[in-house]
Amino acid sequence: MEYWTLSVGPACRNGFSCRACRKPIYKDEPMISRDGRKIRLFYHQQCFAGEADPRTQPGSSASEGRLPVSSCAPSSKGYGKWSTGTYGYNPSR
Repeated sequence: MEYWTLSVGPACRNGFSCRACRKPIYKDEPMISRDGRKIRLFYHQQCFAGEADPRTQPGSSASEGRLPVSSCAPSSKGYGKWSTGTYGYNPSR
């Protein structure tokens, strides 16, 4: 399993913010979710860069050099306190 998991679907509620443009994502609006082991990032479909790794997203701290960020994601999500059986956005929950 890769570290980042991509999911596509409608937003199940208001309150999500797009990680790229920072604007709200409204209920039933199409969106893309990028899940890591401890984090879930939401994007409007038009704001998403198309790659699983957020380092490739224009405006990210990695692409602009604002923060020290590792050059690649871990090879797997790993195991521990934050592990789950499944990853990905499921709007029916």
